[in-house]
Amino acid sequence: MKSSLIFAGSSFTGMKSQLMAASPREASCVLLANRGGPGRFLVETVVHAPQDAYETQSEMRIVLKPEFLAKPLKQARQSSQCAFFCHTHPFDQFPNFSAVDDKGEAVLMPAVFARAPGGPHGTLVLGQEGFSGRVYRAEEDIHALAEISEVSSVVKFFGIEAAEEASEAVFDRNVRALGEQGQSLLRSLTIGVVGLGGTGSVIAQELAYLGVGKLVLIDDDVLEETNLNRVVGSGHADLGRSKVAVAADAVRRSGMGATDTEEVAGSVLDQSAAARLFGCNFVFCCTDNHGSRMVLNQIAYQYLLPTIDVGIRIDAEGGRIKAMAGRVQMLAPSLACLQCNGFLDPEMVRRELMSDAERAADRYIIGDAQPQPAVISLNSTVSSLAVTMFLAAVAGFPMRARHQNYVIGEGTVRGVATVPLKDCIVCSSSRGALAKGDSWPIPWRNK
Repeated sequence: MKSSLIFAGSSFTGMKSQLMAASPREASCVLLANRGGPGRFLVETVVHAPQDAYETQSEMRIVLKPEFLAKPLKQARQSSQCAFFCHTHPFDQFPNFSAVDDKGEAVLMPAVFARAPGGPHGTLVLGQEGFSGRVYRAEEDIHALAEISEVSSVVKFFGIEAAEEASEAVFDRNVRALGEQGQSLLRSLTIGVVGLGGTGSVIAQELAYLGVGKLVLIDDDVLEETNLNRVVGSGHADLGRSKVAVAADAVRRSGMGATDTEEVAGSVLDQSAAARLFGCNFVFCCTDNHGSRMVLNQIAYQYLLPTIDVGIRIDAEGGRIKAMAGRVQMLAPSLACLQCNGFLDPEMVRRELMSDAERAADRYIIGDAQPQPAVISLNSTVSSLAVTMFLAAVAGFPMRARHQNYVIGEGTVRGVATVPLKDCIVCSSSRGALAKGDSWPIPWRNK
């Protein structure tokens, strides 16, 4: 199981800069992280060692005073958090643990587990460019830390190895735009797509054609005849099959990227299906209901899992369109969430989190939702805007907008500047779920 440390905003860059400022001497800090799914550690607090916290601080060795370590270890114990002990090797570009480090950990880690027995805990050494890390699931159960990521409007991955071989010729035009490094990064990523209807099926195809390495496809619906005009890759022979199976087959037929495609025939309203996203680096929300959008909105900030929400609306009456609009919005630390923008209808969320029995018994719910108009050209336009925004967030594509409105009647796409609410219960660090991971509840659907 791959282990990763995930930082919100620019906190990793800021932490590293502050530690390296002590060069040529080594410097140290303690990271307190929440568990965010298997092998994922969400850094919530960085405790830098002040000058008077060092017993020894030289170019080759540091020793921290026990009284400095006592406070973060107490917090780790009381909050069931994971403690990572970080220090620098300022002369190394790509550092490894030294014999001095090994000897120090042999003393440190038993003391850490004695004071905060839950674990896992870990150690991290930073160089000028790279890092080395260890995760102790127990004192004698030690694994390498594979990856560090920093999640904001730009998502940075540290520790993902660039492939040594050149990209296949089929991706030549991608490489000319994104470079070998960008193409290699896409090949290393796992992307979740939730909802494989009119927008999700297009996005899955585009990600495959870009050369993304793995897709996790989640949808609990089956293909009906009325879906055929907008679910790309589908045909009459697919009627009655799950949408995830239809999408996965279409991706495989392309023979492009996503050679490893995971099919989840379930709903993210249920914890078991949503948990499959925790192995992803990025998610696309292509659902058509408020309940699943609410869950994915919360997961994006609570689990530091960057997400792009895709929406399109056509208001029509008697076969005549009255209004139409599309929206693409990235959900990540430092960016406003759907709750901040008022895009979630509390009554619709309440209904969609009910069990079938609860919904049948609720006297305030009358009738069923009516099918909404859908046109594949509009779905495809909004889907392509979302995939382009993804490239801007992870692969250096030169586009700053992270919230766009497609004003279809005017034929324009407008960037939207929104500011997160200071005390938002979802995306703020003061009162909200930001980086709380498994320690914060999510209102899953009732069974």
